Amino acid sequence: MPPSTNAGRSRRRLDAGKVQEGVDVIVTVGRDAEARQEGVLTRLEASGVKVLPDVCWCSISEPVFPSRARILMTNSGKYAHYGPGLSGRSVRFGSLADCVEAAVAGKVTKSLPAWLS
Repeated sequence: MPPSTNAGRSRRRLDAGKVQEGVDVIVTVGRDAEARQEGVLTRLEASGVKVLPDVCWCSISEPVFPSRARILMTNSGKYAHYGPGLSGRSVRFGSLADCVEAAVAGKVTKSLPAWLS
């Protein structure tokens, strides 16, 4: 099955560039995700993404969670809400494409995602 438009664009963006030095990217995914069989997760890992199977973001803590991280970016509304209390860090919320762009560029845009405006 072809990836959704946003996921496909984001994957191609990561295929075209590596994660910026000093930026940690963690993706959580179900153990039986089709992305594993299609090779998507292997390509993400080659781009510098850490893939964690069968775990909720709300249960991730140090040392899996990078201790040097001060600001997080997520496309999860749930984690955007609970993340500051769970992690003790500031959380930015954006689309999947915004998260990928931040990972590759090493910085985030200061505006809200278009779909929130």
